[in-house]
Amino acid sequence: MAIQQKSVPYTFPNGIKMKLYTIGSLASALGRSSATVRKWEISGILPKTPFKSSAGRRLYTQEQIDAVVAVAETVKIGQGKDMHKSNFGRKCEKEFNKLNEKYMTYAEAKEDESEEIVEE
Repeated sequence: MAIQQKSVPYTFPNGIKMKLYTIGSLASALGRSSATVRKWEISGILPKTPFKSSAGRRLYTQEQIDAVVAVAETVKIGQGKDMHKSNFGRKCEKEFNKLNEKYMTYAEAKEDESEEIVEE
């Protein structure tokens, strides 16, 4: 699913470039509010993203957003559904873990040359 929101550019230490998106982009892709997605993360339903802006805002890759949307469609999350009783969180965690392993290999390339994410 393509995101039509403003992205934040990020370059991993190994030179791989990626665009990161705000929690609002994830919320929009899910048809939910940012407050709902934030609540899911705080309560442990949605895994935490390893990406944060210099201001501490959550940032997500397009792959993370696509994974969460795909899981949401698979488990058919609906408005008012008790998320703690669904397998949405477990499936999202599994997908995030796979992606995070990949991102860690990007970051480990030159650990001492990490770049801070700066919002424009």
